[in-house]
Amino acid sequence: MRRRAMAAAVLGWGGWLLALGAVPAAATVPAGFTDSLVAAVGAPTALAFTPDGRLLMTSQGGTLRVYQNGALLPTPALTLPASQVCSNSERGLLGVAVDPAFPCNNFIYLFYTFNKFNSNPCPFGGATPVNRVSRFTLPASNVVNPASELVLIDNMPSPGGNHNAGDLHFGKDGNLYVSIGEGGIASAARDEHVLTGKVLRITPNAAIPADNPFQGAGTARCNVTGSTTPGNRCQETYAWGFRNPFRLGFDQNAAATRFFINDVGAGLWEEIDLGTAGADFGWNICEGSHLNNSSTACSPVPPLVNPLFDYQHNTQIPGTTSPASCNCVSGGDFVPNGLWPGYDGAYLFGDCTCGGIFRLTQSGSVFSASDFGSGLGTVVHLLFGPHAGTQALYYTTYASGGQVRRVTLDNPPADPLDFFSLSPCRVLDTRNALGPSGGPALQTCTTRTFPVAGTCGVPATAKAVAVNLAIVSPTGGGQIIIFPAGTLAPTTATTLQFNAGQIRANNGVLGLATNGQIAVLPTIAGGGTAHLILDVVGYFE
Repeated sequence: MRRRAMAAAVLGWGGWLLALGAVPAAATVPAGFTDSLVAAVGAPTALAFTPDGRLLMTSQGGTLRVYQNGALLPTPALTLPASQVCSNSERGLLGVAVDPAFPCNNFIYLFYTFNKFNSNPCPFGGATPVNRVSRFTLPASNVVNPASELVLIDNMPSPGGNHNAGDLHFGKDGNLYVSIGEGGIASAARDEHVLTGKVLRITPNAAIPADNPFQGAGTARCNVTGSTTPGNRCQETYAWGFRNPFRLGFDQNAAATRFFINDVGAGLWEEIDLGTAGADFGWNICEGSHLNNSSTACSPVPPLVNPLFDYQHNTQIPGTTSPASCNCVSGGDFVPNGLWPGYDGAYLFGDCTCGGIFRLTQSGSVFSASDFGSGLGTVVHLLFGPHAGTQALYYTTYASGGQVRRVTLDNPPADPLDFFSLSPCRVLDTRNALGPSGGPALQTCTTRTFPVAGTCGVPATAKAVAVNLAIVSPTGGGQIIIFPAGTLAPTTATTLQFNAGQIRANNGVLGLATNGQIAVLPTIAGGGTAHLILDVVGYFE
């Protein structure tokens, strides 16, 4: 059993605060798994993968690091100057996401605390720093030009230095989800005219998605000012009533966008919520499924909703052997179906004060926790990502000055596939009428998803399909990339290249997502369009 020094985490009423005293502890994961060091990175806050396999790592102090080809690059891709970023208390560079069309545009997104008034040191109250979300361009050189910054959401106050939240994720709907805490002002979570204490949703260009819950009369844009007139609602708001929705976990197994929200509690309860459009999760009326600072049931009236799961401070998490010090829910992610035997449907979540990672499973409407890892230090972020031809769990910890670590299954089960031939059958043709398997034409740098399983004799259990495909009527030269829906488009896997006006055909094998869908990302010169025809001739399962 390996032993290593851990950074102690001390939970104050404001959230997680880091202390530097070493706490020896045994780092353990289940039998048959291995926990290994990926890279030593100071105060690592968040992770994201680019489609070509680069692992992006943010540090609280304001640096973006790149891990590529098995090594941490020595020079940061970006260092936000001290005059620009506040990193005292819980502030800092807290989140990173990669654009779904990254092969076309090289866009990444960062969440950081902006030193709006160039104060030194960054103050509490007064000339308050603000949290913001910005888009940058990350080229193949791994050097981000600071001038590429485009601010998308701004002026989310951080008066107390705490409850900044800071997570960024793209959903399967192609929209960017942002978590923002109430900034240490509990009442802000109830104020619908401010962005703080919310989960936000915007398009990659900061527009409002057509199905955002708050639009029309009595609403306004808040992304520039951080608020609107009291009595109105912010159109960016997706869900509200949060204290510090520190980390989000998106379910890559689901057919559509589904995610959990890990909301850090105050004095008594930590909670995990199901992301639901328009829902009010109750803070500061409720803490978890209880009235604030009590053990009395909250019994919310819609649109107030209870969490899926909550656990009490200073007690063992029910169903686990955790220490009685788990007081700060942190990162979370869903285990990809088929990756680890017995883990299909499981959600893993961390706690940044007791140094554990726990497994959450569902039976009917009841969610229950069990052990997964312990002695891991100040766990902050969890993410499944590529490793050795499969996937592994990556997590960040403030242990030993800061580390990114990886948990792998020692002996992954063999997954031999059998091939079953089919009579050629057309599963999609974008020349047809508008629909899930028809038009409109493919648009450059716009990902579309198409159902394959369940059509043309392809069963829901199929892992891949053999196809004939053709590009018709492209208005410019370019390429298409076809990949399992819900994953990032691999920049190294060009499916088909073509010239303007050319009909181009080929055959190949396409992997399917767990929901049986494929995604198509075209890159067409001049902002052009093209039609895609795809016939299936067999499947693998």
